[in-house]
Amino acid sequence: MQYCFEARFRMARPISAGKLEEELQAATFKRPLQFFRAHGMNTADGWLAVKSCGYADYEEARASGALFHDGLLIVAAKQKVGVEFYLRGGPNGIHVYTGQMELRDPGLPLPTVLTKNDLKATIDAAVRSAASPTANQRVAAELLNDSLFNMAPEASFLLRVSAVEALCPQSGQTEAFKTTVKGLIASIPKETSSEDRDQIERTLNNLSARQSVGSACRSKIKRLIGDNKLKQFATIYEHRSKFLHDGAGRGTLGAPADAALELGLELLFADIKCVS
Repeated sequence: MQYCFEARFRMARPISAGKLEEELQAATFKRPLQFFRAHGMNTADGWLAVKSCGYADYEEARASGALFHDGLLIVAAKQKVGVEFYLRGGPNGIHVYTGQMELRDPGLPLPTVLTKNDLKATIDAAVRSAASPTANQRVAAELLNDSLFNMAPEASFLLRVSAVEALCPQSGQTEAFKTTVKGLIASIPKETSSEDRDQIERTLNNLSARQSVGSACRSKIKRLIGDNKLKQFATIYEHRSKFLHDGAGRGTLGAPADAALELGLELLFADIKCVS
């Protein structure tokens, strides 16, 4: 039984129309690669595909697919053309299958059409509710709007979390907190190396100057929209930390992105109401 891998992706820049079918060979791959326009995808969105067959087992096919994925990811960034992988095949967008049992993807759902009446209602509402937001509110609204455009779920998730952060400026710490920090600095053992001491003191002094971003968000959310939303934010922020700091969660952030959007909108409107 032979195994194949297939990766589907699209570029951030438009591609020319016309037929695309090429066979590619490189010493780093044991089998040739076929490059073509993806089957069953929304052709207007420019989805492309590369596949390669003839691998001895699943792991060999998966490893070759991962090699292609990482190569394209780096080169697209270096050449500033941008690439987005379609994640039907798992966190890295690589779909591995046996040559006899390939499953054709029915394609991505078509976007919901904005009708003339929908558009008019939006403009009418904007005219009726025209207001002057604060600088932070405007940034949050811009980020939330940007996140609604076509992009990877991970990108929209991070934009939406950033919108929440924009609504939560960091305030100064209390005198009691600052006194505690001074005590911690004074308690650093004398045998601590100067390099370590400098790093610890710098970190503690920064903490003494103002709240952390997470602390500022928790304070603002609890005050404006309540404890239940605070729990929701904690879950969202945990997803953010795992993704940014541990590289975990790729391909699973669709639902957290939806939750972050709802939380960001609720916090934005609560903040507008509070300020007005």
